[in-house]
Amino acid sequence: MKKNKKIIFSPRKKNKFSKENKTLKTEVSYYQKPNALGIKTLDNSKYQIDYPKNILSGLSRQSQITLLENFAYARLAPLVLVLKDKFKYQNQKPRLKEFIDFGVINDLPRFSEVASINTKKLVSQFQKAKKANNLFAKKGFGQKIIGKKPTLANQAIMSLSFGKDSLLSYGIAKEIGLNCHIAAIDELDQIECKIKRKIAADFSKKEKKSIDFLQDNIDEIFSHPKINKNINELENTNGMLTFLLDLVPLAFYHQAKYIIFGNEKNFDDSFINKYGAKAYPSFDQTSGYTKRLNQNLKSLTNGQVSVVSLVEPIYNIAEMHILYHRYPKLLKYLMSCSPKKGLKERWCYHCPMCAKAYLYSVAVGGDPKLIKFNRNFFEKKYQELYPLFSKKIKRNYEKPPAVKEEQLLAFLLAYRQGAKGALIDLFKKKYLALAEKNEKKLRKKFFAIYPAKNIPKELKNKVIDIYRQELKKLV
Repeated sequence: MKKNKKIIFSPRKKNKFSKENKTLKTEVSYYQKPNALGIKTLDNSKYQIDYPKNILSGLSRQSQITLLENFAYARLAPLVLVLKDKFKYQNQKPRLKEFIDFGVINDLPRFSEVASINTKKLVSQFQKAKKANNLFAKKGFGQKIIGKKPTLANQAIMSLSFGKDSLLSYGIAKEIGLNCHIAAIDELDQIECKIKRKIAADFSKKEKKSIDFLQDNIDEIFSHPKINKNINELENTNGMLTFLLDLVPLAFYHQAKYIIFGNEKNFDDSFINKYGAKAYPSFDQTSGYTKRLNQNLKSLTNGQVSVVSLVEPIYNIAEMHILYHRYPKLLKYLMSCSPKKGLKERWCYHCPMCAKAYLYSVAVGGDPKLIKFNRNFFEKKYQELYPLFSKKIKRNYEKPPAVKEEQLLAFLLAYRQGAKGALIDLFKKKYLALAEKNEKKLRKKFFAIYPAKNIPKELKNKVIDIYRQELKKLV
């Protein structure tokens, strides 16, 4: 769902704050326009979300402010780690405050890993800072968001990133009878956004679906010139919550009961960081976080809107299998990485996301050309992009042990499909015996259907039936 960003945290610099930082104005206020909601903070800088015409008409002005109160705290909460200034909010304590703090705390181990800062120390620093640095002008507890019209059980909001998870979610949602209203948020780099706009236009025409484009520049708060840059990429913390709040006005405008996310089973896999703490590559995409997110969303919207993750019960390779064998017409829209400047193609051919897309396509008996992939990624020069062969794993997304296990199975299946290349030869030499020995166990793990915590009862049986039909012969 989210754009994968590199986390940068300089371990050599201490948290020192300049005089300039000490005078930073951190009053937090909100403003409303007919088609935009905004936050004003950090020396009165303005940040806003721009919506298509009339979308905000589904919410009262007070509900819009309630949304902004929770959104602002979700964005600003992690900044207490890099600012000594106290945030002064013009509102009551937001209804989602405790959940937002929970999200930050559980995301700290991944920063600790990259920063070479003890996890317990970082957690303690946040606990102290959040008590001292957040002031609310009004007493009491935040209000709820109430739509002007009731939501309907056959209507859903889906933000398409055109990754395999969102495309598969769309295919399944359409098959089980949900009417999906498609949204897209322009928060990507210029090259990626331009390519995805073209893909979106083609998708919209072929699927006869209009797409609501949102503009969100609020992540720019984290690059404010007066913010200490020792910890970067904090905007990913509670990213799914802020993403969700972006979409809430669309849900009420379209009377949609569901907002569909594409958080697959892989996000539940963790690793132990160098300080012995359990870390997740993206804690806000785990099923546990999503379950609590859903509970809080229902509380915030008086039960009118809920989160659904249709692909939550299955792993990456199972997703790719179902796309190729059940929804092959959607493959031409697939895009999972950020292309480089000067390339006209949608793949950068230089990242683990490219490697994974290619490997899993071949493993499930698919043709990578169907996803517009035009290179043989089993050549020797791509070796370090596969965690199975890599000597040093850089991204947190590839650090869970399950990533190598899934690739072990995928290379075994690709080998049996007759794939050729130096990396297939390397796999045969180093790992074929191990893969064959553990094949039954690997199939049982990566082609299994796991508990669906975030699929409501009224949809669950239909979704699980699809998975059983497609995966029963693979386990």
